[in-house]
Amino acid sequence: MNTKSKYEGKTFSVLGDSISTLIGYSYPDFAVFYNRENKLRSGIFTPADTWWGRVIARLGGELLVNNSYSGSTVCKHPMYEIESYGCSDERTAALGMYGQVPDVIMILLGINDWGRGMRIVPDEVECGLHLFSVAYETMLEKIKRNYPEAEIWCLTLPRSQWSRNPEFAIPFSYSGGHIREYCEAIRICGEKAGCKVVDIYRPNDPYDTIDGFHPTVEGMRTIADAVLREVSQGIG
Repeated sequence: MNTKSKYEGKTFSVLGDSISTLIGYSYPDFAVFYNRENKLRSGIFTPADTWWGRVIARLGGELLVNNSYSGSTVCKHPMYEIESYGCSDERTAALGMYGQVPDVIMILLGINDWGRGMRIVPDEVECGLHLFSVAYETMLEKIKRNYPEAEIWCLTLPRSQWSRNPEFAIPFSYSGGHIREYCEAIRICGEKAGCKVVDIYRPNDPYDTIDGFHPTVEGMRTIADAVLREVSQGIG
């Protein structure tokens, strides 16, 4: 598949958490992880240093909106007072700009849901937006309703490593569920909604971080390469 020609000149929007933020490109500023201080720590200064910037540039596209919010989950967390969660009406309707709608929407959300132990599958008694699968399905339904012509990419969760301490290992099931379970939920929800599932979970190829979760510039490159590999192969 010639990804360069297929996406040449297309507009891309991003729906994400802190991993996809960058000061000057995602708003509001207080919800940006890659601010001036963390840009220096990570070596990430421009969109060309981010995973999304690298993907868009490689495919010949243009960034339309980066709707990424540090700390956000897909789920409606019971402690949230503002609609920063991914399945909210506010965020699912904020992927276009000045009447222009995106051709492609890339979603990288779920790491905070996993980190906070948000349950994945509803049971016979309980069903609500605090459950990951329900929230993810709802998020996709709203996005498809708001942007019916957009191609939606559901990225699974990348696996990180601690760059400053090689002996540190992320306990991938410390929150009650293994990160793979959230990846599988994303795959199921994405396929059910007719979206492109971009599987970037690679246990043998973790991305480099400054703190166990947030990528360095090298980590961003690893994530971008994984996305491009999947898209170029037409997987998902």
